[in-house]
Amino acid sequence: MRKLIIILFFGASISLHSQLLELDYRSPVKKESLLKARFIKTFVGGINTLGHVDVSSEVININYSSSSGFVGGISVVGTYPLFLGNKDDKKNNLSHLLNPLGGINGSLYFQFPLQQREKTSFRLSTRMGLKWIEGHPLRGFERYFLSGYGILGGVYQRLLYENAPENERIDFWAYPHLMVNQVKPTDLEVFFDNALESITYGYGLQSGVEFNQKWRIVFLLNQLVNTPAPDAVGGAVLRLTLGYRF
Repeated sequence: MRKLIIILFFGASISLHSQLLELDYRSPVKKESLLKARFIKTFVGGINTLGHVDVSSEVININYSSSSGFVGGISVVGTYPLFLGNKDDKKNNLSHLLNPLGGINGSLYFQFPLQQREKTSFRLSTRMGLKWIEGHPLRGFERYFLSGYGILGGVYQRLLYENAPENERIDFWAYPHLMVNQVKPTDLEVFFDNALESITYGYGLQSGVEFNQKWRIVFLLNQLVNTPAPDAVGGAVLRLTLGYRF
């Protein structure tokens, strides 16, 4: 297990794939370069239309924000399923695959500022990494599979409310994005009965509201578009999550 976590941590820098989307709270005229490290600071609970209920915890987040508005970092997340409400193993595995926090998940993320005003901003955002997923085999004794993933999209953020003396604020964001996943052909046969291609791509839309930089409500819609069996694994999946950051 220790070796696998190390591989996930460093392998994210060379592999392809957000509920852990990093928002920028700094004033466009008073930005400073910052480097922060957080350990076990974020917890997320989620439910989706495939009948999955799960909880996630961000174990490590190392984040760098430059004075020019660039944001980048490393994140390691672990997700544990509490309830599987689907009788189709392929859809249960798809749920983990489409969850940006699925499995044991190591990733790199970057954001590049495109436009920034006093209360709004627009940024190019990308995340890439590896997931180690505990699947539900259709046959055999295999239990885990690896997935490389990449996400690319644009983040619109707006400050809805701020009371600086009381340290209160509400932020809204919308994040349309494209995504790609890669799974080994042998794992596709075991966990998806070849209903997916080795490299699958699709689209997603994430939107949410954050309160006081702590509580976060997120709606996420994802769909794969190049599946050989669209009726089995090609449908849109809606996910609702509630997160808290210490």
